[in-house]
Amino acid sequence: MKKSIVALAVSSAALASISAYAAEETSVDFYGNIQYAYSNADSGSKFEDNGSTLGVKGESKVTDNTTAFFKYELEADADEKTSDVSVGIDQAFIGLKGDFGKFQVGTFDTIYNNAIQDGIDQMEYLGFSSAPDTDEGDTLAYFSPEVGGFEIQVAVQSKGSSDLDDAPTTSTDGSITASNGMSGMAVIKYSMDMVAIAVGYDARHNSAIYDGTTRLLEEGKSTTGLAVTVTPSDVVSITAKYETTQDYADYLGVAARYSYGPGDIYGSIQNVDPDSSDDFNEYAAGITYSVNSSMYIYGELGRFDEDNQSVVGVTYVF
Repeated sequence: MKKSIVALAVSSAALASISAYAAEETSVDFYGNIQYAYSNADSGSKFEDNGSTLGVKGESKVTDNTTAFFKYELEADADEKTSDVSVGIDQAFIGLKGDFGKFQVGTFDTIYNNAIQDGIDQMEYLGFSSAPDTDEGDTLAYFSPEVGGFEIQVAVQSKGSSDLDDAPTTSTDGSITASNGMSGMAVIKYSMDMVAIAVGYDARHNSAIYDGTTRLLEEGKSTTGLAVTVTPSDVVSITAKYETTQDYADYLGVAARYSYGPGDIYGSIQNVDPDSSDDFNEYAAGITYSVNSSMYIYGELGRFDEDNQSVVGVTYVF
């Protein structure tokens, strides 16, 4: 384990101890997970890390109705011993929450991805195609309180200059490999009884579309999505999703999940209809089993872009 990660663990534990004595209304917690997976595809098999993370989070009271909070979460491979572990930020943000809702700024999953895409792309390891959306990072988001079943979320991302020609390039043909400028996202959610509906819009003004060699095909076009989830019982949920990106592709998917007690059984199927080629289907299914409250195992099978894939994995959360 890299020394910086060990230092983070020690310092966060010390902070948690200090906070317990310093103020009852301030808390700091250390958390993380270790994930391993063995995958098999038509192209070969491999044993690998599946997104192990280590983080620290906390909150402190501002007023009786307002709380400040933060999270700082690092991701690093844990599947082999090496002197050069690559450590990157998975999430890092600060914010305020209260009766007014919640503001946060930093790096976190986009509001569009959470509301529209996650219901279909529900696998532990295998991944479905999704409509292009704004990258994570450099984002200010607001989450309204729920009123009459409605909730509104908005976010703005800033990446500096709005001129895509000023973006840095790395390839010999001069293709753009970075997103510049500002972009906005908006989500409206409505829930009633066993039905939840989400409509999302991602302007993608600071994005660009690339081919397989990072060549710029065109400046980013907006993405719009709709997700509907029906929960007929406490153990069953069914989600349908439609996404479209202007002049690029349409995505139509359905997913189901069943909690059988010690774990979940789940599956998703999706049709992808690119504007420039024939449509194709993606599908996958999986099952999890909880060994105890901290550890679970899983297995998944799927087919993506004519490639058959399978995986077994284990996750320990602490």
